[in-house]
Amino acid sequence: MPDDIVVLIKAQHREVERLLDQAEEEGADTLALLRQVSDLLIPHSEAEESFVYPAIKRYDSSEADEVKDGTAEHHHIEAVLTELLAEDPDSPGYDGKQAGMVGELRHHIEEEEQDLLPVLSEKASAEERADMAARFAAATSWTGGAGGDGDATRDELYERAKEQGVPGRSDMAKDELRDAVDEA
Repeated sequence: MPDDIVVLIKAQHREVERLLDQAEEEGADTLALLRQVSDLLIPHSEAEESFVYPAIKRYDSSEADEVKDGTAEHHHIEAVLTELLAEDPDSPGYDGKQAGMVGELRHHIEEEEQDLLPVLSEKASAEERADMAARFAAATSWTGGAGGDGDATRDELYERAKEQGVPGRSDMAKDELRDAVDEA
């Protein structure tokens, strides 16, 4: 498990994106994959709202509006995700609703990583980030497993590193690949 809240949040973002990519593939078990997204995303959002976002506002009060927007996006994405889980993926309009939710979620992740998380990287001490990471991992039950990097084979990690453009990946051992994928 990463010992930095920023690295941990980004690792969970990559896992959500991986699941969303799979859910968009032809012939995918969309509902099962969206359930996995929901199982990761809801505790992730709750933990961010509970103590990550308040910490960001403490470190940089000018980010208060961005934090408020992030919270509103969490709630909207969760509502649409709940609707999708209650519907038949073959029903009319489902693909459009799913695409809209995916687009909003990807936009949210991008803004969070560009605007909010750098506040923690720049202003929180390494010890504070490690403490927050431990608390976040406990709140989200994150082990890196359940399709994450904890149970991945070296070949799976290599493929993720390749997708992320990690340099030097062909010479890396499994643990090095896992670390590089988590950092990317």
